[in-house]
Amino acid sequence: MKEKPGIFKKFRYHFDNFMSRGGGSVFAALMTLFLGAFVFLSFVRILGAFFFPDESIKESGDFLWRVFLQISDAGAVAEDGESNWFNKVVGILSVFSGLVLFSSLVAFITNQFDQKIQELRKGKSEVLESGHTLILGFGIRTIEILRELIEANSSESGETAVILADQDKEEMDDFLSENLSNTKTTKIITRSGLPSHLHSLKKVNASKAKSIIILNPSGSEESEEGKSIGDAKVLKSIMALVALNGESGLPPIVAELHGLENRNIASDLSESVQVMDERSILSKLLVQTSRTSGLAIVYSNLVGFEGNEIYFYKPKNGWRGLNYSEISFRFKESVPLGFRKVSGEIVLNPNPEYLPENEEDAIILAEDDSKIKFDDKPVVVNAALSYPNTTLSRPVDKQLIIGWNSKSKIIVNEYAKFSSPDSQIDLLINESNEEIKSALAKLKTKYPQIKLRSLIANLSQEGILEKLSPEQYDSVIFLAEEKENIEEVDARTISLLLRFRQYFKKKHQAGGKKAETQLITEIMNSENTELVLETGVKDFLISNQFVSKMMAQVSQEPDVMRVYDSLFDPEGSEIYLKPAFLYFEDFPKRVNFADCMLAAQQRKETCFGIRIVSEETDESKGYGVYLIPDKLEFFTLHESDSLIVLSEDQS
Repeated sequence: MKEKPGIFKKFRYHFDNFMSRGGGSVFAALMTLFLGAFVFLSFVRILGAFFFPDESIKESGDFLWRVFLQISDAGAVAEDGESNWFNKVVGILSVFSGLVLFSSLVAFITNQFDQKIQELRKGKSEVLESGHTLILGFGIRTIEILRELIEANSSESGETAVILADQDKEEMDDFLSENLSNTKTTKIITRSGLPSHLHSLKKVNASKAKSIIILNPSGSEESEEGKSIGDAKVLKSIMALVALNGESGLPPIVAELHGLENRNIASDLSESVQVMDERSILSKLLVQTSRTSGLAIVYSNLVGFEGNEIYFYKPKNGWRGLNYSEISFRFKESVPLGFRKVSGEIVLNPNPEYLPENEEDAIILAEDDSKIKFDDKPVVVNAALSYPNTTLSRPVDKQLIIGWNSKSKIIVNEYAKFSSPDSQIDLLINESNEEIKSALAKLKTKYPQIKLRSLIANLSQEGILEKLSPEQYDSVIFLAEEKENIEEVDARTISLLLRFRQYFKKKHQAGGKKAETQLITEIMNSENTELVLETGVKDFLISNQFVSKMMAQVSQEPDVMRVYDSLFDPEGSEIYLKPAFLYFEDFPKRVNFADCMLAAQQRKETCFGIRIVSEETDESKGYGVYLIPDKLEFFTLHESDSLIVLSEDQS
């Protein structure tokens, strides 16, 4: 028969359970001991007074006061200096009891305070903010996204960005303080936790967020399995947000996903979810910039909140029966690019005679929403000039792509959509494998009208550029290696660019024709921009910065993503930099920006900027790119200068 536990054992068991509940139980126990010691010592004093009277104590209440003072302050024992030996002994016991109890209480309070500080440092406390932008995940994109949000919030006060990531809060705070010198009016809060856990999402008040950005923990350098795991974590985070808010209560969500099927799944979950594919976006941009010099600068200015941005606007009294051409001249400091219909359809560069419904929003390019003002009368009335009837033939491209990564197939696909038959694309790689061979075979079968060749060579070898003759190509795209260390990637890219620069320089010095080959590259770190410019490259994409800016912009206005999708679609209107001789005669030609807009409308195009070739290397003048200048600002155009337009094709 099992022996029953004794009273002492039961008391010990219940006491252990009570103390294990945390700081509150420990504090209650200490206060109970203090009260018990006070009652016991007071009783002893009062009882002892019957046997050892103390003439210094007049009333019984003085016993209690003296015990309390001696327990709380050791110096109070001096009050028993003239008392009898019994009261002196009780006074000493009171002092020792007080020392033990109060030192324990101070140690407990100090420990609790230290634990609270450590808990705050670990980022476990709740966030009470509302209307904040929530970033789930932490990585190389975080800084660029925060810079954009800081810029977007610079004209407002009390804006907050909250970061939730499975990382140490102190590490995140140190990284942010090192890379963000000025957060202006934006408060940045970091918390540690799993972005896919409901408890963590509740902790950062995700249900009250204004918008949510979900970063993929797997980068483009990861294996297919790694990307699949990263996508799964992003989808789990989206599902957790749906469980927390419901499908109809979701704030705008921007998520980065690698797999097409995963992007489709995320889009089907809710209309509030906008998905982005870094590879597709950068591949399309690299192709477009390789075919139009200066386009990278235009896109860099368009994307994000620093520079010019895309807004949706409609006047209070509707469009008053005006057509697209007339509406274009009712904005002094901004330019309409098209309309968003009531159904949500995006129409870029509509026919100049297009009549929008009053409920339709104009897609406006402006420096800030405060610059958008619809005037009752035209801000300028220009007389039509004489326009040439000139078109450009679709060129036969000859392109060189150096390197192979996950974007290569997408780039070839994009080239095939834009290029005319008999165009040539050469892929230069260090070494081939079965995966590359299989991909190239499929591409050759898919696009028989394109001459697609693969070349195997090591560009670090002496004399290889002479054999390659890169001056024969219209453009050369340098694909960045997909590695985690972005500094190593940029270092290799810059060293390759230097080799090409030296090659072209020597060729020209030897009496050869100056090479007109465009060099296009992507760089990972924006701090390497100046180094790339020193190599003579005019067109480059800061890939991490570019995608991060897009994510920040779309998080604040989700429909902007649909505008970008339309711009990147070869079936619609894209951005082109077309030579001025297509629009004007008799150069040099002095015209204002309104003249340029009117000239573009004659060709059913939308002009929203000008590029001056003579300033293309001048950083202080925006590399010669002027977007949405004042309608009355004058420019002296030469044949080599360009109008920046939305057009259906390059002709």
